[in-house]
Amino acid sequence: MLFLRVLWKEFHGFFYLLVITFAISNTLLFLYYPKEDLPHQHTMSWIQSAYCTWLMMFFETPLQYQDDWRIAPLFFFLPLLGLLVIAEGVVHLGNILIQRKRYSTEWQKMLAANFENHVIVCGLGNVGVRAVQHLRQFEQPIVVIEANKDSRFAHEVAGFDIPVLFGDARDTRLLENANVTKAKAVLCVTNDDMVNLETALNAREYNSEIKVIIRMFDQKLAKKVQKSLGIHAAYSSSARSGRLFAQAAISENIIDSFEFGGTTINAYQLTVEANSPLVGETIDDVRYKNEVTVLLHEKAAGELDWNPSPSKVLAVGDKLLIMTDRDGIHRLQSTKKKLAHKKDTQ
Repeated sequence: MLFLRVLWKEFHGFFYLLVITFAISNTLLFLYYPKEDLPHQHTMSWIQSAYCTWLMMFFETPLQYQDDWRIAPLFFFLPLLGLLVIAEGVVHLGNILIQRKRYSTEWQKMLAANFENHVIVCGLGNVGVRAVQHLRQFEQPIVVIEANKDSRFAHEVAGFDIPVLFGDARDTRLLENANVTKAKAVLCVTNDDMVNLETALNAREYNSEIKVIIRMFDQKLAKKVQKSLGIHAAYSSSARSGRLFAQAAISENIIDSFEFGGTTINAYQLTVEANSPLVGETIDDVRYKNEVTVLLHEKAAGELDWNPSPSKVLAVGDKLLIMTDRDGIHRLQSTKKKLAHKKDTQ
């Protein structure tokens, strides 16, 4: 579908000209070509007139030349139009197909210009490429803008058939090429705060409804920008990762960490080990004894169960994804320490 959209954008002007010219020529032949000079008959239908017009475009001569100023030019003009169709249409189409096969820079520009309701990711560094990977998991259409043509992630992203436009994301022409006016969101995640901010403001000028998310190293500035400029989200990657590193130092079982309502919430992975008091207990037992929320249960065989039943019994090798605060982690760790102490005294 996107390929057809590219073809339409490239050829729609030429197609309109061809249709209009064909319609006018067909009408003139039908109305003014002498009936007595028609071969084998004295009438001509619209279909027959269209057929003769088509043949004349491709250097056939189904009708005799008439020295009538209303139709005489057609005998010269229609073959030239046919030559234009072959020269411009076929050659241009062939070039597009070659560019598509090579996934060239030119093809990526044509492709990006036809995206709609997509996400523009500005900056293809470590953060940007991970954002692209996550967006692909949600099957979101993506256009990438990257300043460095030698980016080590550019080839990887292009392998996903995601167009990559090279240049400064602040360049309004580049944003236009990324079809920012029809994009639903822009992620500004370069390594430069000011580039991210200027890109976000430029995108907002072109599309007042676009959702803007920017990366900023200065957490205080990020909060001010989000509040004063109406940015949907401004994040400091260092501030967010710092919390995760600190929590990981407390426990290696913490998968992720975020703040909600002034409280740090942790995604905690709990594995049911042999001789663990958890063996034979239910999901409800884990919830109430530790005052935690169990989101996901993974059996030892790999089967996943979202929002597992409270009565589900745990077995060795099972894993639980738990959402909890700091106190919940202490309670879970206390259970493990008691188990370890029990083993040591046996």
